Amino acid sequence: MEKIIETKNLGKLIIKQIDKQTAKELIIKNHYSHKWNDGGFGVYNFGVYSYDNPDKCLGCAVYGYMKNVKAKLISHPNPNAWMIELNRMWIDDTLGKNAESLLIAHSIKMIKLLDKNIVAIQSFADGRLGCGTIYKASNFKYFGYHYTKFLKHKETGEISHEQNFTNSTSKKRFIRSNIGFILQDWEIFRVKTYRYIYPLDKKVKIRFKEEPYPMYEKGQETVEWKRNIPLIKQRLKALIDEM
Repeated sequence: MEKIIETKNLGKLIIKQIDKQTAKELIIKNHYSHKWNDGGFGVYNFGVYSYDNPDKCLGCAVYGYMKNVKAKLISHPNPNAWMIELNRMWIDDTLGKNAESLLIAHSIKMIKLLDKNIVAIQSFADGRLGCGTIYKASNFKYFGYHYTKFLKHKETGEISHEQNFTNSTSKKRFIRSNIGFILQDWEIFRVKTYRYIYPLDKKVKIRFKEEPYPMYEKGQETVEWKRNIPLIKQRLKALIDEM
């Protein structure tokens, strides 16, 4: 599935569906996070190409499952209805931000054709980069923000999500992260995470209350994270004994 688009400033572009492995390689190489979730990302993936150089992908949009697939964030008369998430998006600097809205708009049209059960699209804006003006431009609805903690390793500069310290599904990651936490190897900061949802169907009802689009801001703030260290040590010991 592909679409050829004529643009005033970017020339002729091709937007088409791409395979999961190609999308994964592009995101890990080019996205600011350099991270990919094999469990949830890549259900549908779309790339943008120059018509004159159709072999070089200049951006991609990755759609997949929500982090918590069991969360009841929407309701719909169709029992098979579900909400997909725009997990990652990257655009080459040669194209610029105008290409972001083009890729979003045309990939949404393709998703509607690929899966009739998808009735909404959710995405989050990372407050370190801004408040999600691209989603406003793409007619997503805004549903407020929450704070997300991140940790930066003092020596390596690695950025880690707070869930790596609280979710023991990945035992090795949990152990390594929390040993470092106890040794005070991590700097802690929080950012605003802005929620946007694009309804594809008038029948879909969203659990959250829609809010006016936020005023532009970006950044992060250093915070403390008070945790029960004895309990963490107890959990670490139990996990290590299981290995």
